[in-house]
Amino acid sequence: MINKITQFSMLLLLSVWILLSCKDEKYKGDYNPDTIKGYKNEAATVSSKMDSVEAVNFITKQKLRELYELSALASNSNDTVLNSLLRDQLLTYFPKKDTTEIFSLLRDLSSKKVTYTSVTKFKILAKDSITPDSIKKVAYSINYFNEDKKLIESNDRIGVFVLKQEPIQFKREFKFYFTSLNENDTIQIKDSIPSGVTQKSIGKSPK
Repeated sequence: MINKITQFSMLLLLSVWILLSCKDEKYKGDYNPDTIKGYKNEAATVSSKMDSVEAVNFITKQKLRELYELSALASNSNDTVLNSLLRDQLLTYFPKKDTTEIFSLLRDLSSKKVTYTSVTKFKILAKDSITPDSIKKVAYSINYFNEDKKLIESNDRIGVFVLKQEPIQFKREFKFYFTSLNENDTIQIKDSIPSGVTQKSIGKSPK
């Protein structure tokens, strides 16, 4: 009986320690609100040295970061004019200016008082090659942080996006938009960004 109580106590302490350790995680990104205000879903061009997998990974992760950072900024804005402008920019990330996903996301961020976000555990699920109007899925984790840069929560999600490729002056240009940020699926995911490909919040789609 004593052994069982001891084991239970140890497990309880371990669980509390893990929970507190997660909560102590801090945001370490390069947050710049002036840069984020310039985000909008422009067509993206990628280096000719990138293969198809690298190109899709690079663009998709950049778009996810832009969308969540812009959404967090919009959810914290008390300026009605700025708020309207930011929401218009957010709508460019979705086809036909679909407002459902955007307003749901903004409500969620606002209710949790999210100031900073980061995308981790990123993996493209579709295995087909790039074709016009190619529909793909991405598994990722989104982390929410408060104004003190402390972790609020981390959620695994599966997004769906459409990627169009159009050759322009011998360059590969991609037109991109999300159709969903979170499908009702669960999956174990690991980071799959190819080595040598890094992501930074630069305020523009990757060139």
